[in-house]
Amino acid sequence: MSIKYKGRSFHSGQALANAMKRDINQSIERKIRQAASSSGARVRKTSKGFEVEGQANNLERFYNRLGR
Repeated sequence: MSIKYKGRSFHSGQALANAMKRDINQSIERKIRQAASSSGARVRKTSKGFEVEGQANNLERFYNRLGR
């Protein structure tokens, strides 16, 4: 049995799950970075996750944009 996902064929469920998980993580990271750059905040990826830095009004704008 073969399943196509975004133009690729997968023959094992684990490989398909890994590809989907990678795509979801990249999408989330892209949205966080876009929200930070448009609000004037800075974002860093650390071993604990993402750290967002900025002034209070920038962080408020970041959270508003992230919630959309």
